[in-house]
Amino acid sequence: MVVMEIAQSVILITAAGSPIGKAISLHFASLGAFIALVDIDKTRLDQTYRACMAIGAKCQAFHLEDQQEANIRHIFEQTQQQLGAIDVLINYWIGTELPTLFSPYSVDKFSHSMTELATTFFAFGKQAANYMRQHNRKGVIVNLTTHSTENEHHPGFGGTKAMISGLTQSWAKELSAFNIRVGGVAPISIGCDCDDCQSHQSMNQHLQYEIVRSAEYIVANDYFNGRTLEAEVS
Repeated sequence: MVVMEIAQSVILITAAGSPIGKAISLHFASLGAFIALVDIDKTRLDQTYRACMAIGAKCQAFHLEDQQEANIRHIFEQTQQQLGAIDVLINYWIGTELPTLFSPYSVDKFSHSMTELATTFFAFGKQAANYMRQHNRKGVIVNLTTHSTENEHHPGFGGTKAMISGLTQSWAKELSAFNIRVGGVAPISIGCDCDDCQSHQSMNQHLQYEIVRSAEYIVANDYFNGRTLEAEVS
């Protein structure tokens, strides 16, 4: 197995203020990577930035004021200026699950998901691909999605995972000529019938750990391309 050197690589992480985004940021920072933190929520972004600084990470925080493509492109430019050439994008789809067919106002909800969530997710993927191609970077894009805690058995989450998997495969084929790899990570929903909050929290922490390690595996393994790993609690 050929291994990519993570130390001193530049990794841009979207939704970095979310719990998973924060965990991924801290993990890659602990491995010596330079971290570009991006989030539309400034308060949570600042919390992740302070946590990374507390462990001595080399990082910068970039507040995404809106999802305009020009602003996303500007973040890539700023990242290169302040941290160096970008090697990895951790592209996090975060938000509500896709609606089921029979849910109220399902068409309107689907339209919102595509407009607000999928468009931003796609725009970051596009900008990363353009950047890596133009700068001849042998880069990696990791597409990541998780369910929200309160809706982990929502049937619409299967649609979200299928969309992430499909985009991962199609992007990998499109970008292979430019030596840009694409991988995906999604959790397997596991039922928990107990009422023990501590047990449920422990399960979530283990799942978070598996998601983070899956992302590391994709980045490090030069032969991983076009596939989606399903993280689960062992």
